[in-house]
Amino acid sequence: MEISRFDALAAELTTDEVDAAESVRNTLADRQWLGRVRTELPDGFRIRLDPRRFDVVVANLVGNALRHGAEPVTVRLSKRGGALVTEVRDCGPGIAPEALPHIFDRFYKADDARSRSSGSGLGLAIAEENVRLHGGTLRAENVPGGGALFTVELPFGGPTSGSGAPDSLPSAQDSPPPARGRRTARA
Repeated sequence: MEISRFDALAAELTTDEVDAAESVRNTLADRQWLGRVRTELPDGFRIRLDPRRFDVVVANLVGNALRHGAEPVTVRLSKRGGALVTEVRDCGPGIAPEALPHIFDRFYKADDARSRSSGSGLGLAIAEENVRLHGGTLRAENVPGGGALFTVELPFGGPTSGSGAPDSLPSAQDSPPPARGRRTARA
């Protein structure tokens, strides 16, 4: 259903000003991950976003790190310019170089062994679409020494239009949806 909303450009944001660290802690607590995930969550980062959609983004990234990476998994918040930066890093083998360009594609599973897993291969695509709705970016890369790093950047002021969606999104009558978030790979 959510993917259909994205495709129809009908997905909407319900934004509120929230404390980013509190939001991440709530996501981890709701899924009983607090004891499994290291955090670097400085207080005081207030941001305008859709709390439900941010929860989905963080839950997808942390859930994937716990399932497909290796512990310890770390969630870190920081500020870069006018953006909140949320990083999720694991200590696993990283993402296969041939998988990196496809990691946000719908139904893509990076490992043949996962093709029969309970996951749909939609989690990262949904996370990326939610980030895009906020006017942000999501990228994946491998970390030197091992592990994968997913980085979300969201503007502190929230999306730029009054309806909650970035001004750059076309209307349903316009051409196809814009290209999805930037992908970056680093060896």
